[in-house]
Amino acid sequence: MALDQVTLDLLRKANRSEVERTPSAIPKDMPMSYFGLPNLQLYKDRELNPGAAYVITPNERTKEEQFEKVHKQVPAVFLEPNLIADKPSIAHESEHLLARQQLGKPSEINTVFDSMANNPKQGRALRNQFVKDAAKVYPYLKKKYGLDSMYFSPDMIDFQGPLAPNLAYEMIADLVSIEAKTNTDITKDPFLRKNLFKDREVREIYSALTGLRQTRLDAKDLPPHTRQKETGSNLFTDTIEKMKYKAFKKGGLVDKPLPGGKKLI
Repeated sequence: MALDQVTLDLLRKANRSEVERTPSAIPKDMPMSYFGLPNLQLYKDRELNPGAAYVITPNERTKEEQFEKVHKQVPAVFLEPNLIADKPSIAHESEHLLARQQLGKPSEINTVFDSMANNPKQGRALRNQFVKDAAKVYPYLKKKYGLDSMYFSPDMIDFQGPLAPNLAYEMIADLVSIEAKTNTDITKDPFLRKNLFKDREVREIYSALTGLRQTRLDAKDLPPHTRQKETGSNLFTDTIEKMKYKAFKKGGLVDKPLPGGKKLI
């Protein structure tokens, strides 16, 4: 299938040479998000620097104009040749394509993140804290999972200044790329559970914003980007941890021994 006219026009405006762009076969090992992107196309872009990849999206003035163009686009990922079968890179860019087809732009993931917060008025603050926490765990992500990403670097956070919360959608796509690489749920990594995904609110939002939960192909056939409550022991653990935190702020600990050797929990 050839590229659509909207994408071709955008590539032309971005000075992406057609001569240096060639289609490639879909690898056998693809991320799960592939099933939410019918007719996905992969292209080698020989003008890209090593490690680079991108998707291309319109930037219209209104949502109506944006969706009119987006819905004419076929899903296409452009990668430097050495990445053409790289599952994590394809997973990262596929997250952006899923967001594009549902929300109009990949960056709209940030807006939905805010709206899903327990208190949407504090959504941006929650997203800002997520970005800060993600930057702090970058050394761990780099050492354990080999993540090499400019979006997590302290220099990038400093450079963005008050706009740093806008890095969230790129960070989320990078975390999904790790999941694709390892075939694991990264929210269950013990270190990240303690330092990045310690709050059930953040875990639920992350899960709702990623993978096939950006489509109706999720097993529960829910509308895209539907936040679902965690079930099981996680709820109990979170409740206890919040009780301890609140008690600590008041000068004590919930599990401090009481007279007679008893505890409150």
